[in-house]
Amino acid sequence: MENVRRQQFLLAAAMLVALCAPGMSLDTKISQHGYGRGPPWSRTGNLAGTVFDQDAAPIPGVTVEIVEISVSGMTDEEGGFTFEDLPIQPLTIRAIADGYYPSAPALFKVSEESELRIEITLVRKEPVTETVVVTGTRTEHLQVEAPVRTAVVTTHDIRERKAAVNLAETLTATVAGVRVENTCQNCAATGIRLNGLESKYTQILEDGLPTMSSVSMVYALDQIPTEFVESIEVVKGGASALYGPNAVGGVINLIRREPHANSFTLSSESGWQYGRPTQSVGFVGQAGKLPGGFAADCYFRGQRHTQIDRDRDGFSDLPRRDSLAGGATVYRRFLEGKARLTAGGNVLADYRRGGDRLDREPHETWITELADTVRSSGFLRWNHTASPSTFYTLAASLSHLDRNSYYGAGFDPNAYGHTTNPLLAADAQVGHQAGRHTLMAGFQFLGERVRDRIPAYGRHFDESFRNTGFYAQDEFYPSNQVALVAGLRIDKSNTLSRPVVSPRGNIRMGLAEHWNLRFGISTGFRAPVIFDEDLHVAAVGGQGFVIENSPDLEEERSLSWTTSLDYAGSFRGLPFQAGVNFFSTTLDNVHVLEEFPTPDGGFRRFLRRNAPGSYLRGLELDLNWSIHRRLSVRAGGTLQLARYREPEPEFGSLRYFRTPSRYGFAAADIALPKDFSIYTDVEFIGTMLAPHYAGYIPEDRVERTPSFAVWSVKLGRDFRLGFRGSPVTLRLYVGIDNVFDSYQPDLDQGPLRDSRYVYGPRSMRTLSFGIMSSF
Repeated sequence: MENVRRQQFLLAAAMLVALCAPGMSLDTKISQHGYGRGPPWSRTGNLAGTVFDQDAAPIPGVTVEIVEISVSGMTDEEGGFTFEDLPIQPLTIRAIADGYYPSAPALFKVSEESELRIEITLVRKEPVTETVVVTGTRTEHLQVEAPVRTAVVTTHDIRERKAAVNLAETLTATVAGVRVENTCQNCAATGIRLNGLESKYTQILEDGLPTMSSVSMVYALDQIPTEFVESIEVVKGGASALYGPNAVGGVINLIRREPHANSFTLSSESGWQYGRPTQSVGFVGQAGKLPGGFAADCYFRGQRHTQIDRDRDGFSDLPRRDSLAGGATVYRRFLEGKARLTAGGNVLADYRRGGDRLDREPHETWITELADTVRSSGFLRWNHTASPSTFYTLAASLSHLDRNSYYGAGFDPNAYGHTTNPLLAADAQVGHQAGRHTLMAGFQFLGERVRDRIPAYGRHFDESFRNTGFYAQDEFYPSNQVALVAGLRIDKSNTLSRPVVSPRGNIRMGLAEHWNLRFGISTGFRAPVIFDEDLHVAAVGGQGFVIENSPDLEEERSLSWTTSLDYAGSFRGLPFQAGVNFFSTTLDNVHVLEEFPTPDGGFRRFLRRNAPGSYLRGLELDLNWSIHRRLSVRAGGTLQLARYREPEPEFGSLRYFRTPSRYGFAAADIALPKDFSIYTDVEFIGTMLAPHYAGYIPEDRVERTPSFAVWSVKLGRDFRLGFRGSPVTLRLYVGIDNVFDSYQPDLDQGPLRDSRYVYGPRSMRTLSFGIMSSF
């Protein structure tokens, strides 16, 4: 079954390559000798030029396009470009480059007598003050002017700085208040915390649409590739008034890239994590102008990780993993550019297995955690600006997850399981500009069905969950320096007897030039549905660790507020940004786990029930500073306090588990001569409390973990080549992640270990070599 899935996936990937490769598009054959066999027009002329920035410095690697005949190329190291055998007719030229605003379309006309020369100037985007964000209010704002504080991770951060291939790698040591963690020693399930709250309180969005169910979130963070992403926006704090259940801690919005020119990028990385091989390969293809006015973007990413037995006890500490992901998106504009249709789909196949004796059948081992997942999805989106003051959006997505699993210990033949999870998400919103007010209203529907069966634990789920929400928002600008946002959402879940009302409010005040004060307050909720951890059976003391909802479980309710002061301007003529943010989240009817005995004692059974509540408060600092044109630094740190109002039932602790009171990061991006670059970061993880269940140890207890400092560094060099007249950008890099191999020193061993007893850094020391080619 596994081989059949891999063959199907590789066939689909090959079809994507054929669709998206530039060689298949008529508008990419540019050379010194014209267009392939010759131009289709009789009278021709030549065009040459140079692209400069606002400081009159030439810009290499700029995409320059002749719009009418769909021809494009890239500038050389001196910023120059040449087009030969152009038709003698009015033509339009434009230039596009990462980090710069696109040039305004310019008309020109070549002649037969002499070569026409032109100059194009691109204006640099200031990384702090000019970034456009949409997640906080669902309307576009410059980042510095947004009423809701929003962190942005750009394409440059993802691919050039970190060379990250999945969402977990991207968000590690990148955004203040965001921490990625490993939650299982056997299968390396991954979670993400926003300001200390567990991943179950975070909503992952794709272009504003919640397409990830709790079931798919079990392993999603290291499955989701970054190839299709233009940028990632992170909003911390309650956002339920716009995005519904599970957004109590915040939202992570993955924003797709819309192609404007033709390009193709191939990348490959090989390395060794703790001496065991890892490989990754991927491609991104973009076609800016296809027949019928369409544009397209497609991608593929494959990852392979060999299992690691760090303490040599015969049981893996990180699993074997094979992951394949690919997809395609098409775009078309209508109504003279006022409307846009976006449609696409993707497929993800992930196989992971941890435990002992991985070459045998799972039921012939002491411990095996195995998950073989295939998730396919499709989406459709329509955006239309009906008038200068009115716009609306219609969007829907449909996904289906199929997972074969084995979560068992002690040679159990009945621990095989099967899970299916179809999910439908639909969203409609309309906005209207009325003077100083921007009014918005919308409707959202989420529906899913969870079927799950594991005979060994008597688990037979077949449940449907539906949530219908209506939301409204008013953005009011009484002056240019003040923005007020008031929002309200009403949700009805089929697991609740009454609707839930979630209001929110935000204010931004420009205190002076470059200074902004923001305040926000919001409420949210989490309905009692099946959560990600419910479908992951950890091995604890040679037994399964099974979580179920109590029959009378009620929803959690949250109240969050934030206050922040930010400076976004320049220091000595270079961009500088710094901010401080105070945050607080209070949870009522908080969900906690309490153990109940099972009739035969074959596994450990925990019920999720309501407790009076908890609170989390803290201070967050962040810095983004271009010290020199060749050196920029970023840093973020969090101090927080997370407590239950009464001791939790298992260990009697008032403190949140696996939640350090101090954590943060610092990073530097250095551009060296000869196109060399260095990216380095240090992640700090403070001490925390971690529950440790009996098995390898004689009895349950709470451990105080050590602190960690994880240093990583990457050295790269860019080469700009010419191949048959077409420019090619080649990037080579070498990296060491976790240079000093800072990792958990007290991993449990043997068949009775507690696989949930993991904390600290996700990865061991990793040496990698990579190559990326763009043309």
